[in-house]
Amino acid sequence: MIKSLFALVVTCIGIKMFSQKVDSLNIYSASMNKEIKTLVLHPSNEKNEKLPTVYILHGYSGYPKRTLIQDIPSLVKLSEEMKMIFVLPDGNYDSWYIDSPHLMYETFIAKELTGFIQKNYSSDQSKTALMGWSMGGHGTLYIGARHQNVFGAIGSICGVIDFVPFGREYGIPKLLGENTEKWSSYTAISQIDKLKDSRQKILISCGTGDPLITQNRKFHEQLIKLNISHIYEERPGGHDANYWSKTAVTQIFQIKQFFANHD
Repeated sequence: MIKSLFALVVTCIGIKMFSQKVDSLNIYSASMNKEIKTLVLHPSNEKNEKLPTVYILHGYSGYPKRTLIQDIPSLVKLSEEMKMIFVLPDGNYDSWYIDSPHLMYETFIAKELTGFIQKNYSSDQSKTALMGWSMGGHGTLYIGARHQNVFGAIGSICGVIDFVPFGREYGIPKLLGENTEKWSSYTAISQIDKLKDSRQKILISCGTGDPLITQNRKFHEQLIKLNISHIYEERPGGHDANYWSKTAVTQIFQIKQFFANHD
């Protein structure tokens, strides 16, 4: 079922209404046998051109509607101005976007969701990106490294590089069990070797006041040691929407430029 969210955009975001649409979808996941709530922002496109598409993964406890209202409220405007499609799937509060014995969010994001969007929207398969913050930054790096043929650019903001030290407080046991030794292979840092031959645009940003800054700096240093091309950025800021709302705009511009240079 598809519902238009014009009322949401007008009353909650309070910006000028453009001619693009915000669709509310319930997308069926065969791997999980359930529907996943997803918002799709798509601009006016009279020529029916194939458009760059960015899949945006929210953080722990987030959800798509909050992304539009609170986390990155400029997305609606950016979709029209930059002629890009933005896809905001629900991450089930604390799925960490991995395939676990109980949930299959890596499969959903990388295969089922992208397949649905490419079939039903004017999405350019060759200009597809993945980005997210916090838990979504983890999902971006983890999924992006493992599905380089799907995502040509990946952007992590305030990303969780290694959830093992604090995973018990953030839902990991119910996903992967109590044995912490099994958790490591599901972390973003565990996938870094897969990026050695990557041709992706890799973007990483973290606030200098963010508790995750040490993890991000170490990841950056490891990427340098492995000679993996990437853009790393630190700005003043913490682990909050004030930081990622601004940084997301920067990364979207960088992704847009990257795709424009690879026509």
